Amino acid sequence: MAVGLPLVGAGIDELSGSGMGLAFAVCAVLGTGLAAALSTRSGWWWVVAASPLVVLGITAVAELVANSDLYQGNRLATGSAKWVVHGFPVMAQAAAAALLVIVVRVVRDRRRHHG
Repeated sequence: MAVGLPLVGAGIDELSGSGMGLAFAVCAVLGTGLAAALSTRSGWWWVVAASPLVVLGITAVAELVANSDLYQGNRLATGSAKWVVHGFPVMAQAAAAALLVIVVRVVRDRRRHHG
C-alpha cells in the first residue's frame, strides 16, 4: 500500500504531462496512512521513517523514466535538488498522515482497554 498507491499517483501525473502533482501527493498520503493503519506497533516506526524516502524514491524514478533527456550530466544534480525541495511538502504530509493514524490507533486502544 505504502508504495503501490504513490506509484499509481506518479503514473497518473506523469501520463497527464503535468509532472509530479496532486494525484501523486494524494496517493502518497493515503498510502502512508493505510500502511500505518495496517502495521503493527513495531512497524509504526518504519512507516513514519520510510515515508519521506518512499516519496523521494518514487519521485526520482518517475521523473527519470518520464523525462530522462532532461536529466543528463550536471542537470541530474539540479533535478535531484528540485525533487527534494518540491517533494518536501508531500514527504511532510505523508509522515503527518502516518502520525495521525498512529495517534488515533493509540487513543482507540487505550479507550478500549480502560473504558
